[in-house]
Amino acid sequence: MIVPLAAATHTISGQSRHGGRERPARLSVCGAAARPRAVNVAAGLMRYGTILDYRGGKTTGQTGPACRFLPGRRRANRQPADREVRPVTRYVDRRSFLTGVGLVTVSGAAGAGAAIAADPATAAEGPTARTGTPDGSAASEATVTFRTAPTARLVALTIDDGPTRQWTPQVLRILLRRGAKATFFRVGERAQAAPGLIAQTADAGHEQGNHTWAHDDLTQHDGAFDLATLERTHELLAKVTGQEPTLCRPPYGRIDSVGLAACASLRYAVTLWSSHLTGSNPRGDVDTFLRLASPGSIVLAHDGGSEPNAILMTQLDRLVASMTDAGYGFVTVSELLAASVKASAGRTDAAR
Repeated sequence: MIVPLAAATHTISGQSRHGGRERPARLSVCGAAARPRAVNVAAGLMRYGTILDYRGGKTTGQTGPACRFLPGRRRANRQPADREVRPVTRYVDRRSFLTGVGLVTVSGAAGAGAAIAADPATAAEGPTARTGTPDGSAASEATVTFRTAPTARLVALTIDDGPTRQWTPQVLRILLRRGAKATFFRVGERAQAAPGLIAQTADAGHEQGNHTWAHDDLTQHDGAFDLATLERTHELLAKVTGQEPTLCRPPYGRIDSVGLAACASLRYAVTLWSSHLTGSNPRGDVDTFLRLASPGSIVLAHDGGSEPNAILMTQLDRLVASMTDAGYGFVTVSELLAASVKASAGRTDAAR
């Protein structure tokens, strides 16, 4: 089967079979150099078992039947038309993987023309990432964003794996000194142990997002488990803050169609990242980000788990200070998404 990627809409449309019925399945992946674009790749996720994996700032592309990605409109430095993408388990960098599957061009925008075709000659070479598929037969859609393109100099700082009594207050002080806002993706059991930190963070104007109850890998469980771990965290955050979360970040950046269906049922937008400030090399990571940063960047750092340390906090402070001094504003992910939608609408009106 060949699934065309329409140049005008940057959309892969397809039918997935479930319970003997053909039904549409959609996943939107946003991340564009010029403006947010949507690429529906559920046909690949459900037929080929692809998992999007941002663990450790890398992407593992695991596919089932070997796929050949056939670019339609060729661009300079695009993958060759006859390149074959075989099942892999090694880590590859995010851009190389997304480019290989026709989702990202050299500039970082969604691919403008491509097709996916199963290669029956090599279809039996390796297993799919997993064979689970979402329950039900209704259409489902979730948007995955790892960067945007606002016209203003805005970036989003995202903080994962907390709250913790050691590191969350330090992050809050850094943000307060510079008048910066951030989005905190909360682990439910840690939020339950420190509800006061959740309330303090929300009262300071920061956004709360869902990071599952126990930092659960959504690709390792069925749909019922995925929905339960997200719902439990959702209910706790809503109770403590008085506001329901609207964003989810899958632990390790790993998600497939089963996890996406759970997110869609809660009307979550899924947020990944374009830059990672690690605990192992924070100075180098900040140097790189300050050199390459652009409006719409989504930065990942941590206030829980094994990543945070004193050097990371120092370098996080340097990052926020340097960016604000350069005229950038730190906003929540929801604010960044809204600014990008507004910018895209403005460009559309200007083109008429």
